Amino acid sequence: MHTRRHFIKTVMMGATAAGVPGCGNGPRPDAPATGAPSSSPPHAATRLHGDHFETCHAVRDGETLPVAEVKASHDVVIVGGGPSGLSAAHALRGRDLLLLEKEAVFGGNCILEDWEGVRYSTGGAFYTESEKELVDFFAEIGAKGLKVEGGDSLVVNGQPTTQFFTDGATRLPFAQKVRDDFRRSREDLLHRLVDEGEALDKLSFDEVLKPYDPLLTRFWDNFGPSNWGGIASETSAYVGAEAYNWAGGMSDPRWTFPGGMAGGAQALAEWLKPKLGERLRTGSAVYAIEREARKPGAIVRYMKDGQPFAVRARVVIVATPKFYASYIVAGLPKGQLEAMKAYQYAPFPTFNVCLSSPGPEPAYDNWFLDAPFTDFIPADWILYAGKGPKQRKTVLTVYHPLRRERRKELLVEPIVLEMADAVADALERHFPGTLPKIEEIRIYRRGHPMYISAPGRMTLVKAASRPFGPILFANTDSLAGVSSFDGALVAARAAAEAARKQLRA
Repeated sequence: MHTRRHFIKTVMMGATAAGVPGCGNGPRPDAPATGAPSSSPPHAATRLHGDHFETCHAVRDGETLPVAEVKASHDVVIVGGGPSGLSAAHALRGRDLLLLEKEAVFGGNCILEDWEGVRYSTGGAFYTESEKELVDFFAEIGAKGLKVEGGDSLVVNGQPTTQFFTDGATRLPFAQKVRDDFRRSREDLLHRLVDEGEALDKLSFDEVLKPYDPLLTRFWDNFGPSNWGGIASETSAYVGAEAYNWAGGMSDPRWTFPGGMAGGAQALAEWLKPKLGERLRTGSAVYAIEREARKPGAIVRYMKDGQPFAVRARVVIVATPKFYASYIVAGLPKGQLEAMKAYQYAPFPTFNVCLSSPGPEPAYDNWFLDAPFTDFIPADWILYAGKGPKQRKTVLTVYHPLRRERRKELLVEPIVLEMADAVADALERHFPGTLPKIEEIRIYRRGHPMYISAPGRMTLVKAASRPFGPILFANTDSLAGVSSFDGALVAARAAAEAARKQLRA
């Protein structure tokens, strides 16, 4: 029988646990917890949060939703208030537009949270200096990112090693051949990236890793799910080879905000609010988009506060993942619909471990080969780079992507609490003394946040993302790289330009 050793007692003592509305398995605030009591500190707690899916699951399950009469019209309706939807609104801010976001806050995979004054991330972590368009965009809206100091570490048996793909490879606690292969693989695959380019997209990453020790594949099997959703066998060799440019904090300087990329999303939303006001609408879950038969345009239907609404748009920008777009856009051509449904997405909870005093902070991003999670980032590293005051509360943002077949586990609270327990166990095993510092673990559950950058993705994206009359597609999954804020911006700007052309026609 499984028990939640570290946190079950504190939940029984009345700590708040917020479930995932709409999934049918969230706890009631007054529901008693069950299981074995523990010796954990009496002030520790586990809190669960997640996206709202009442309407989305109803659409998926084919339920009939109420239909409202169209009572408003706009030039542009943007569906989704994550980075891509917000960026599209920025690009079209001078137009008559309406943005509809199903959550109570904007940000999508970049939602800002706070614990005891420490800002922490529930998703996106950083952007890089080479993402020039995004760098300039943040400067334009006055979002001042901070440079990430230092590289990342690979933690083996509690021993962190930095620069593990270059000079630091000699310090890895592995056999000499493995050390050599860490370094050689980077040199070789960056050369292949130059020589073969996009032709690598036809191969899987594990194929090009075969000449090296299996520990290399094991590393990328952990790294990939946290960055593009898939293990090496599911990953485009182009994406994997390109990652050697930035994995480990290598040659592409990184920037971020307190709270990760959520800081950038929040800055963008705040920049837009005085300009668009009530045309930025939260709590509005779109469930259908229908092209009009007799004139250019489409009808967008959504639920807000349990009531149906409908609005007419000359152009619609769907800035949601393609798997959901495939359900809500009526009449898609067969090939495009099949391409959208061929996308695969990884379930991805994050565990923010809240500490009474600084815990392990060997580097900015810390990777593991034998933990239930892939990596963690000290939330205040961007402020202190591991050298902050000793008497401060801190947060470790633990990234815990799951295999697709485990998605339903996110809906079962006892299983998620067992995951939290395993996170605490692994941190204590690698960094003894961490467990007594834990005051709270805050869990954010997302079922489909990150698309898997699989082989052949470039072909798939072209088929899935082409315009469908007045209905255009944005979102970071409209590009062939990895899920990122930069990709969301690029996709949004392309959709906005297409919208302008249609509006001028």
